[in-house]
Amino acid sequence: MSLSKLKNSEPASRDSQLHLPSGADPTYFLPKVELGRVMHILLYRSWIVLLLAMVGAVALYAFAARLPKIYRAAGSVYVSSQAPLVLDIRAVAPEEARDLEQMRSMEQGMSASTLLMRVVDVNHLDADPAFAPKGSSRQALLGIISQRVKIELRRGTRIIDIQVDDTDPARAKRLVESLVEEYQKWTNDRQKAVTQQASEGLAREEESLREQMDASARKLQGFRESHPVPGLEGTGSGIPVRDALAALSAQLTDATSARLRVESEFEAFAKFDPSNPEALAGLAVSERGTEVLTQVKAIQQKEADFGRVKERYLHKHPVYQEISSEIALMKANLADTVRSAGQALEQRYRVAQENEHKLSMEVAQARESAVDIEGIREQFRAMSRDAEADRKLHDSVAVRLRETSLAASVPPSVLRWEDTPLEPEKPHSPRKIVLAAVGAFLGFLGGLVVVAGLELGNSKVRDSAAAARATRAPLLAKLPQIEFSGDGMVLLSDPSSAGAEAFRRLRAILAPPPGGTARTVLFASARAGEGKSFCALNYASSLAMQGHRTLLLDADLRRPGLSRQHLAEAAPDAGLGGYLDGKTDPADACFTTALPNLYMLSSGPMRVDAAELLTGTRFPALLEDAYRWFDRVVIDSPSILSVSDTLAITRYADRTCLVVRDGGNDRRELKRAAELIRSAGGTLVGFIWNEFPASAPSSSSSGPGVPVSHPVLSSSTPAGAASAPPSDVCEIVPTFA
Repeated sequence: MSLSKLKNSEPASRDSQLHLPSGADPTYFLPKVELGRVMHILLYRSWIVLLLAMVGAVALYAFAARLPKIYRAAGSVYVSSQAPLVLDIRAVAPEEARDLEQMRSMEQGMSASTLLMRVVDVNHLDADPAFAPKGSSRQALLGIISQRVKIELRRGTRIIDIQVDDTDPARAKRLVESLVEEYQKWTNDRQKAVTQQASEGLAREEESLREQMDASARKLQGFRESHPVPGLEGTGSGIPVRDALAALSAQLTDATSARLRVESEFEAFAKFDPSNPEALAGLAVSERGTEVLTQVKAIQQKEADFGRVKERYLHKHPVYQEISSEIALMKANLADTVRSAGQALEQRYRVAQENEHKLSMEVAQARESAVDIEGIREQFRAMSRDAEADRKLHDSVAVRLRETSLAASVPPSVLRWEDTPLEPEKPHSPRKIVLAAVGAFLGFLGGLVVVAGLELGNSKVRDSAAAARATRAPLLAKLPQIEFSGDGMVLLSDPSSAGAEAFRRLRAILAPPPGGTARTVLFASARAGEGKSFCALNYASSLAMQGHRTLLLDADLRRPGLSRQHLAEAAPDAGLGGYLDGKTDPADACFTTALPNLYMLSSGPMRVDAAELLTGTRFPALLEDAYRWFDRVVIDSPSILSVSDTLAITRYADRTCLVVRDGGNDRRELKRAAELIRSAGGTLVGFIWNEFPASAPSSSSSGPGVPVSHPVLSSSTPAGAASAPPSDVCEIVPTFA
């Protein structure tokens, strides 16, 4: 196999060989916070948290003992819905407190800066050095008393709670009382100011209304004197003009009625025809009409008798002539009666006309006089109403003025004590127990911060998740703490142990896919003593036990590793170092072992030019030649951060496994090692988490070894053809230091 074929044997997608998505972050599924690890850290460093909690509690308790004692005096007042009214003077009545907004206004008013400064001035707190430093400004005094006073409306009630904190219990009680007293005085002062303003306004208005009332009275009297009309005010002795006009109008109506009756009777007599009996219907029922009707009826009776006489007698008969003469005489008398009645009626008609005309003239004159007098009276009544209105308005304002003056002398109050303040006996603060608890809590938090800082500052890798985040590679296997055997081959000494099972699992994970050519696995570590030689030996043993012809290549040319047991007998130019230097054949450094299918290529004596030898062209040629004889090649390399040898050969390995010991690595070093492997062209497929204790026996310890026989490889004979008994025996022992 050529060198180009050796490089192309790397899989196209190395992640896919480990069943990971291409380009996936191996640490993506790791928990961000591991509760188990956090609890372990807290338990491990709990003494720090407890110590700081105790220090905080003691410190704040001692600090509280040095603080001045603060006493709290408390009281509560009940707010009436309305102040008691001595006089029902709505114009200057005190403010009512009925709804929540007004109650809140009173609450804020009792904590107003103006009221607080009144309390400061009344109690001479500015001159009390125990209350405030000498020379404090009014703004400073206001700030001090504002911090010590607490006023709050009790929810769902009409009660306001007042609390005052002070170093002097008597002064605290006095300040509570002063707050209520000064609030009442302040309210009364404001009420007096309002009352005074109202009184001044009412006095000015009363003076103006008095002048207006006097002017109206003088005007009314002058009008009365200038218009001497009888009955002007409705109480005079003369008949009112309106009554006279009514009487004249009634007389005129009667005269008109009388004239109409005489006129109708006169017209009836003027049209009367004595020869026509139907004319009787037009005569009015009167004295003259009755007389005419009587004569007409007599004539009609006589004519009826004359009709009977005509039937018996002729016109020459004396009876006939007598009755005829009587009828003619009666008709003549009737004509005279009608004529005289008509003349009388005509005379009466003329008199009635004249009477009606005169009354009409008098009514017209009376009506004109009535209009003038009524206008004067209406003006008088209007002036009287104005004067009366001015008088009443003046009287009402004068009454209000007197009531306001009386109300100003009775100060209203809507507050009464619900709970009177008492002088406190015990200090309210500082509360030493509470402060000690707060100090313990703060110390606890500080302890957590310190523990977190120590943990973050500690760069040691303590679990596999931290190693995965540092290397950005998945966990391949986790080696538990196992009982150490002399040869270090767990699969042989204890095949049923958890360690042996871990190597079998690693073998299954690193197995190439069907038809794959990834056959070379390199084991590396960031620092020496991580157990990479132990892992390389047991992994190679697992491959050999599975039937793969496996070559275990010791590439650590700087310190004794797997090859330490036979270095004392080896020639100076033997092993891998001699081959890379061109002075020996690889067959001279290859040994068979007692485990079938497992072969070992020794590193040879230690060399200082290892980096130059490994970067040459003979190492990839060695691997190319090894692929002709072996199915798998396992390489044990030196530590990455100590020397650069591993970086020179990692590019030739199909897969690189990083061995990480529990608690033995620094995160930065582990991350640096992983980055160096990738930058050198290596394929870091994952890491092995080694929980084997670092105190395991070192390389100098003796014990049973794995017998190997002196070289079996040649340029023409396969390794498996060696059947002669071993002529040279050495031990393969991994390093754990």
